[in-house]
Amino acid sequence: MRKLKSVLLFALTLFFIVSCSGQGACDGTGGLCIATWNVQNLFDATFDGNEYEEYKPSSGWTQSFYESRLSNDRKVLLSLPQSESYIIVLNEIEGPNVVEDLIKDSTIAKMGLRYYACAGMEGGAIQTAVISSIPIAAARVHDAGEGQRPVLEAEFDTTSGKVFVLAVHLKSNIGTASETAALRREAALTVKDVSDQILSDNPGSVVLVCGDMNEECWDNNVMGKGEDAVLKVRGEFGRDFWYCFWMDTTLNLWPGGSYMYNGLWKCYDNILLSASAKDFTGWELESCGLIFENIQKTADSKPFAWDRNLLRGVSDHLPLWVRLSSF
Repeated sequence: MRKLKSVLLFALTLFFIVSCSGQGACDGTGGLCIATWNVQNLFDATFDGNEYEEYKPSSGWTQSFYESRLSNDRKVLLSLPQSESYIIVLNEIEGPNVVEDLIKDSTIAKMGLRYYACAGMEGGAIQTAVISSIPIAAARVHDAGEGQRPVLEAEFDTTSGKVFVLAVHLKSNIGTASETAALRREAALTVKDVSDQILSDNPGSVVLVCGDMNEECWDNNVMGKGEDAVLKVRGEFGRDFWYCFWMDTTLNLWPGGSYMYNGLWKCYDNILLSASAKDFTGWELESCGLIFENIQKTADSKPFAWDRNLLRGVSDHLPLWVRLSSF
């Protein structure tokens, strides 16, 4: 087993409690919805120095354009299944200021999103966030390898047991998939080591790996059924592998992926669940799916990707969700 690399402040990790009304501790009676979404480069209009060039005020990026994006993203989040509590992983947000702006709004207050943690690479333009309506008991950041975004771990204590979320955003396929596959594999090894340790220290807890994997579940590198895959996945629950709903043949998911490339749906975004999410104790998987409706889709049923030049669109990725209920 590799030695775990874990640091409290890897580049930038921030843990805040936001002073807005909403839920507190989760008692499990109304369910827990856990979602993940790559929002596609959500930047505020304040110059910090690390932004992509097109999101600097000098390039014409304004507060008005930013507010319009926030409004659309809130509408998407409000489309998540109704639940007592929420935990949401967001990829490609600029940082904690964007998280606060997103959740400090009367339209989204009913979701009770009050707590969050963010993590990213030193000097990186985008970060990953975990936002929750229930307190984050602990937030930890794990080094995923040189030049890679870290793994953000969030721990939650509930009356139905501990829940751990590992928020990831693996290396993109810019260049070629084969050139970047080794980097994604290295990050996946960190996820495996961290999750193995969590399950060893907290038997019976539910662990979820959430985020943009930039690979599909059957690529047999980061994920797959074969021996070469770092994270063994199946469309069913079992002790030695993760449940992946993309592989569950009993589900009738539409569309057939979360991201479209060259006209084909790709299952790049994922939520993997540990076996304890179907062991008839504590939190149990109730339902799962993805959101693809209204402002998210074009007339020909493609993701309405954000276009910086045309100043329209939402995101090139779709949100995924799972809903847990207390057994």
